[in-house]
Amino acid sequence: MIDNEITIVTAFYDIGRKDIKNFERDNDKYLSYFEFLAGIKNKMIIYTQENIKEKILDTRKKHNLEDKTIIITKELQEFDEQGYKKIIDTFRNYDQSINRKNPNNIECISPMYCYLMYLKPFFVCDAIQRGLTDKNIMWLDFGFNHGGNFFVDKDQFNFYLQKQNSIDENKINLFSIKNDDKQTLANIYFSMETFLMGGIIFAKSKNWLLFKHHMQKCIKYFTSFGIIDDDQIMLLWCARNYRKNYNIIKVYFWFDSLYHFIPQNIAKKLKINTNQIKHYK
Repeated sequence: MIDNEITIVTAFYDIGRKDIKNFERDNDKYLSYFEFLAGIKNKMIIYTQENIKEKILDTRKKHNLEDKTIIITKELQEFDEQGYKKIIDTFRNYDQSINRKNPNNIECISPMYCYLMYLKPFFVCDAIQRGLTDKNIMWLDFGFNHGGNFFVDKDQFNFYLQKQNSIDENKINLFSIKNDDKQTLANIYFSMETFLMGGIIFAKSKNWLLFKHHMQKCIKYFTSFGIIDDDQIMLLWCARNYRKNYNIIKVYFWFDSLYHFIPQNIAKKLKINTNQIKHYK
């Protein structure tokens, strides 16, 4: 055990991705993505469904980390029944693909995907309420790094994640791939530009409860206009409306945000995609 260890919370549910054109990733694909990060030594709390949990546990067992793994099975609708209904009804009543830049993207056609992305703070708060977490809590996407998109050697991932100096312990820490240029949210909804990413989110337990409250407000306002999107634009809404509660950290790529939780002596040894090395010389 290290001081101030980070508890990792993540989730994987079968929401029919394999049946969505251009997003055909079945369960085995995501489980293979998870293999890349399964050697991280932090406690992991993983939400999933009954028919997948043993495969996830087996992956952690390969690294002798089953004692640092908690798997919880819970139906998705149970996390926020009102939010679930709002999202389903909005997709049913309003076409989310009209005038969107990429109308065939999963967030334009799958209400369950948008609901799952919305639930990130709900998973974390559920774990907090069960008394399972430490005070430092990270949300980490189950498929983070897409099996080698940025970091390329999974055998190197056998260390503890620890918050580095860029992390503000008093705020909700989000990562930005592009600086906020003050476009309206309506324009961003249609253009589908990404500013904030939800692959990693870090906060103390009390701020996760606040973040959940912000997301509940966000979904209420979005659905009142007949629109729904994934977590990226909702994160931007939260950060704009409650600026004092958020620490925004600029990064270069989708997955280099993990550097903000890797000790420097380890980070400098990690192999990364050769197309991206120039930014880290």
